[in-house]
Amino acid sequence: MKKLALGISLLVMSQGAFALSENAKFVAVDSSLESSFCVVAATQGYDAAKAAAKSVDGYKANLLHLTSCNGVSIREFANSAKTIVSKSIKVVPADMSDESKMCALAAQQGAKAVLKQFSSKASGVVCNGLSLTAFAKQNSSM
Repeated sequence: MKKLALGISLLVMSQGAFALSENAKFVAVDSSLESSFCVVAATQGYDAAKAAAKSVDGYKANLLHLTSCNGVSIREFANSAKTIVSKSIKVVPADMSDESKMCALAAQQGAKAVLKQFSSKASGVVCNGLSLTAFAKQNSSM
């Protein structure tokens, strides 16, 4: 009964996570718990997979780090899946103001591109509470 409840809850949890990106979809190749944990790790992160394993059996949660997904550790798999999902995010300006355009450009191409295009206007611009340079560094992996 626990396995059935876990399977249903994993299915429900993973369906919402698939909406993160149209380009990234993760599916289990079989009905094993390990495959289910890999799907959860890919769609919701390692901590969510650990929580799912703990809900089945605390012992499995302690051994989760030994699980491999597509030939890599489940933690690495979760991180690489996060990169795939985040690379599919498109940054657009919130409005047509120069500041909004600068923030979008900083996320896409970095602070140097903003300085080249907007030069002196870029001084003192804040993007999501961060300086333009810090915002560009934080979002450079997109």
